[in-house]
Amino acid sequence: MSAAVHHHRHLTFAAGSGASPVREGRAFTRQALADWRLAPSTTGDDAQLVASELLTNAVRYTAGPLAMDLDDDGSRLRITVTDPRADIPPPDPGSHQPARIGGHGLFIVDRLALQWGAFPEGCGKTVWADLLLPGRPTDPGAVRPRS
Repeated sequence: MSAAVHHHRHLTFAAGSGASPVREGRAFTRQALADWRLAPSTTGDDAQLVASELLTNAVRYTAGPLAMDLDDDGSRLRITVTDPRADIPPPDPGSHQPARIGGHGLFIVDRLALQWGAFPEGCGKTVWADLLLPGRPTDPGAVRPRS
C-alpha cells in the first residue's frame, strides 16, 4: 500500500509591503505545481488563473495582510486566500454579464473549480477553491454538475 500524497505550501503578504500579491501568487502556484510534478497541464493553467482571481479580489477589497495556501491531497488541489475583510462572498456569483468591466473573478472561479466557498477566519475570511488533479482518483459524487 502506498503512502497518501499530501503537499502544502504557504505564502504571506504583509500590508503595505509593496509586493505584487497577484503576480507573486501566480509564480508561487506555478512553482509549487512544478515541484509537485503537476504542471504543465490544463490544471496548472486553471490553478494559476483561480489563484490570480482570488488574490485579485483580496487585493482589490482589502489593505492586507494576505495569506495564500496550496494543498494537494492526492486527488484535488485546494487554493485558499485569507484576508482581513469579514464579508463572505455569495455562494452564487450571479448572472454573468460579459460586457461589464470587472466583476468576473468569482464567475471564473465558479466555472473552473469543482467547488468553492468561504468561511470566517479570525476577523477576516478565507476563500477557497478545489481543482481536480488529472490522473488522480476522486469521488465522482464530489464533482458538482455545471449548468
